[in-house]
Amino acid sequence: MKKMHWLRNTLIVLIICGLVGTILAAILFNNNNIRTYAIVSIQFSFDGSAEGKAPNGYPFDVTGFTTDEVLEAALEASGLTGTYTADQIRDNLTVTGVYPEKIAEQMTKYESLLDANADNQAAIVDYHATQYSVVLYNDFDKSIASGKLTELLGNIMTAYRAYFTKNYSANLEKTGAISDLPEYDYAQQMEAIAESVEQQIRYTQEMQELAPDFQMNKKGFGDIVVRYQSLQSDMDRLNATITLNAVSKDRERLQKRYEMEIRTQKIQLESLTEELKQITEQIASYDKDGIIYVSANGELSRVGSGSSDTYDKLVKTRKDVTDKIAETNAKIALYQARLDDMTGSAARQRIADEGDDVAAIEQLNKREQLELRTSVEKKIEALAAKKDAIVDDFAAMLDAYSAQEINEKTVAVTAAKYKAPSLFSGAFIVKAIKTAGPICVIGFMVCMVLLIISRRKEEKAAKA
Repeated sequence: MKKMHWLRNTLIVLIICGLVGTILAAILFNNNNIRTYAIVSIQFSFDGSAEGKAPNGYPFDVTGFTTDEVLEAALEASGLTGTYTADQIRDNLTVTGVYPEKIAEQMTKYESLLDANADNQAAIVDYHATQYSVVLYNDFDKSIASGKLTELLGNIMTAYRAYFTKNYSANLEKTGAISDLPEYDYAQQMEAIAESVEQQIRYTQEMQELAPDFQMNKKGFGDIVVRYQSLQSDMDRLNATITLNAVSKDRERLQKRYEMEIRTQKIQLESLTEELKQITEQIASYDKDGIIYVSANGELSRVGSGSSDTYDKLVKTRKDVTDKIAETNAKIALYQARLDDMTGSAARQRIADEGDDVAAIEQLNKREQLELRTSVEKKIEALAAKKDAIVDDFAAMLDAYSAQEINEKTVAVTAAKYKAPSLFSGAFIVKAIKTAGPICVIGFMVCMVLLIISRRKEEKAAKA
């Protein structure tokens, strides 16, 4: 009967301890001000996401979640524009990267810079998360319904995906840098087209390196590169025709341009010639120092004086200036030849010496120039149309590549879940176990101690 008595008392104590612990856990749980929130996860799985690179080849981040563009679009989609502001939502929105446990431990672990494994540590620090938890707390309005909070967070994710697609897709600006291109002279038109083509071919080559295996209709970015290079060859031939024949809408203005270029280059030539003279004089009067020996701790150390390096730099500078002079002379000769061809001074003198009719030949030249202008205009139009066709195909290919890389599978978002403090939640159960458990253990230990003491007293009484 005594055993049953102690067992009953022990159970009663444990039940009381459990109740006390549960009540204490409930008090602590309510006093901890646990926040109500909605939560989703977003995961990036496109090529390069693990290296922190977007489909366009550039680094990406998740700061877009807190932009006015995303938050205002989400508020509008939720029908809450005017009810809440973007600032209110921003202050209660958190985005946290999800890192593997080992990576997180190593990233926060202190490593000496002198450690032989420092390179490995640096590589770990460069780890980029591909999964993020996005949490929206209801602190901006405690009375907001759970469905509305999760809807708002879901619309934030939808708006962010649109923001991500717009900013990190590989795309191409199809409009030209100059809208009124025909208003310019032929040389300027060709320069504008050439600059646009050069920019686009660099972009095409970047995409070819970024996605060498991508194809649309059995063609990849490499095919676009070849088409641009063919276009450049056609442009070079037309440029040669325009330059050699001095084809211009205003020949007088073009002539003045050549004359100005010649004057500018001659001024540059005078400056470079004077610079070369001074450098040559410095080199002629320059003496290299020998090797210097410095005594330290009874030993001789060989030290260079440094003047040899200075001398070598002067010689290199002289070579650079000489090269620039050669380039300047070449430009002067080029512009002078163009000017002579344009003014026809040499041809006019030859015609006069031969006794031909200068006026008639000049009239013939005007007709030829008019025909050349007409031909050049048509060829420029054809080149522009060819470029536009390549641009359209390139843009379509970029759109297809971006759709492949950015979609609901590669930028995956889970459904929003609502989390609120509750005595029936798993969080409270864990809290109750952690709080009531130690109290029950203490109560059980007290019962065991009392049981041992009682047994000893009984044994002493029996002996007496």
